[in-house]
Amino acid sequence: MNTKTIITGHSSGLGKALAGHYLQAGCGVLGLARRQAGLRPFEKLAEQRIDLSDTAALSAWLAGGFLERFIEGADEIILINNAAAVAPNAVAGRQQAAEIAAAVPLNITAPILLANHLIGCKPERAVLKIAHIGSGAGRNAYPGWSVYGAAKAALDHHARCVAAERHPRVQIASIAPGVVDTAMQNEIRRAHEADFPMVRRFIDLKSEGGLSSPETAAAEIAAMIASENFGTEVTDDVRRLR
Repeated sequence: MNTKTIITGHSSGLGKALAGHYLQAGCGVLGLARRQAGLRPFEKLAEQRIDLSDTAALSAWLAGGFLERFIEGADEIILINNAAAVAPNAVAGRQQAAEIAAAVPLNITAPILLANHLIGCKPERAVLKIAHIGSGAGRNAYPGWSVYGAAKAALDHHARCVAAERHPRVQIASIAPGVVDTAMQNEIRRAHEADFPMVRRFIDLKSEGGLSSPETAAAEIAAMIASENFGTEVTDDVRRLR
């Protein structure tokens, strides 16, 4: 099977582990991020340096036809919307306007633009699997994460609506990966308790070994996407399988 995989935020953390997983499986991978990842094999990896929080830049790039050329001839297309900003880690009233303005287009607009474009342009016979990287923060209310949680809840509901539309050969799910040991977690642990009342919880998770590795989470997510039942649970969680 000719599988082409598009992964946002592939240059670090979970996204890099996902890209590495699919490259090792022999899939063609297109990574979208501000930095290159330095992954191998090089011949299977295409990279586009782009700031996904810049909606105008992303829209212009999509209009250029690169995605259509990348997926040409594919039997299976996988889109993993992984890129996200967790900031602002702060309760309402203490959030920085610039962080809100950067987070919303990255966390919500970019995934929806990419999903919409691929649904519209995929080859008729190809199967398209869309995986939003969701979060428990989008399914539970946590103080300090009104912006991040709202964004993840938006992706959950986007997946529900697209699934309800019943596009031919399109499967979609929003998958919560659990708490993964990435740079995002470092950022969370640096937050001030006055801004982010849950910071102690994340410090304890790290010290108690409660974080999964990016490689473990990537393998679990890839297994869920590969399952013939992918999309049956539209809002899913890797911890369901542990």
